[in-house]
Amino acid sequence: MYDLEKNVHAWSDCLRSQGHFKETDIIELESHLHDEIEDLIHAGLSAEEAFLISVKRFGDTHLVSREYSKVNTENLWKQLMLEPEPTGVSRENQRTIGLVILFSFLAGTFFKIPELFGYSFNDPQYQLFYFKNLSFFILPLITLFFLYKNKANLKMSATILGIFAASAILINVYPSYPPNNTELLTALHLPLFLWLVTGVAYLGVEWLSSQGRMNFIRFTGEAIIYGTLIFCGLIVLAMFTQAMFFAIQIDASWFIQNYLVVYGAAAVAMITVYLVETKKSVVENFAPILAKIFSPLFLFIMIAFLVILVLSGKSAFLERDYLIAFDFMLVLVLGLVLYTISARNPYAKNKLFDYLNLALIVVAMIIDMVALSAILLRLSAFGITPNKLAALGENLILLINLAGLAWLYGRFFVKKIDFSRIETWQTSYLYAYAVWFAIVAFIFPIVFGFN
Repeated sequence: MYDLEKNVHAWSDCLRSQGHFKETDIIELESHLHDEIEDLIHAGLSAEEAFLISVKRFGDTHLVSREYSKVNTENLWKQLMLEPEPTGVSRENQRTIGLVILFSFLAGTFFKIPELFGYSFNDPQYQLFYFKNLSFFILPLITLFFLYKNKANLKMSATILGIFAASAILINVYPSYPPNNTELLTALHLPLFLWLVTGVAYLGVEWLSSQGRMNFIRFTGEAIIYGTLIFCGLIVLAMFTQAMFFAIQIDASWFIQNYLVVYGAAAVAMITVYLVETKKSVVENFAPILAKIFSPLFLFIMIAFLVILVLSGKSAFLERDYLIAFDFMLVLVLGLVLYTISARNPYAKNKLFDYLNLALIVVAMIIDMVALSAILLRLSAFGITPNKLAALGENLILLINLAGLAWLYGRFFVKKIDFSRIETWQTSYLYAYAVWFAIVAFIFPIVFGFN
């Protein structure tokens, strides 16, 4: 069966890969292409015939530049018909691949440097130090990679790298006293804050636009998917290495733990960034498909949980560990919602997954409100602690985020607003997350006396 949407996305990705068009222009062109295809289908053509004719017409009109029509039409057809591309790597790609290899090596080496000063990763007393500084072993290099790719100006580069340097100095100058709650909160929230800073390097001036920030959300979702798959490959390699050397009675665990995993994990991060960044013209994109598969499954499980919660009269939110687990689940659900939004054509008509998204948002809001009530109960019963206050703030931010999405989805369904308003709300809300992550990472330790 001919997959029209897949081929339309391939056409759009081919435009993106050329670098001549802004994202807003590509979205508008895709909308026009859909209209053209629908007209031809109504005239009696098949979906495949309508698509091929529409693409040819676009190549002959002012909507697509003559340069694209002359130079890239052949490459476009090769992509759409899944023909093999010419072999060989351009000089620019060679430099980029070389940079990925160099940065992978540097990231692994940065992780090993503290050992020269007695900070062994295998020593339990230094593991929190590594956890707290994990961001600085790889994220600055990913940021440099993006700055290089985007040919960022000196002012932007200095500002972004300055934030990394200031963050590294602050969190390592801060003292920490038992039970080290604020230090652990910093270790958890700092990577999230710095990832958003990395997003500025990824987008450059496009960060100021709603569509640009949505592209970063899409990039983040795809990076998580691909990174997880590649990391699973690294684990298989480590297990294979252990088994091979064990067969000849040599214990390779020391090499695997200290070098293969360290340098391999650094390489996984850099390779993931490289693959997702250069994958823009690939026809198949399974990340949105995975989001659509798991969204209904999560919705079913969450509804079942709420029903059983009401019928049994039991609450899992009174236990601290369960409360943290549900917060992570809510974040995962929000991620599924956001990625579904980012992969959607904003000019398309209402679809089943739009209603599914709204249902997922509403159920997540209900669970979030139950969790909030449990946090408030714990605060009144046991007093204020850094962990409880951080959990309260994060649940409030999530609730506001979900409530805003639910309200805008409702207005979208009754045709009061365009879908782009939903995207604008979500991408603008990234600033709220950035501010809160920074407060927890840098302000909480001071407020709670570094305890």
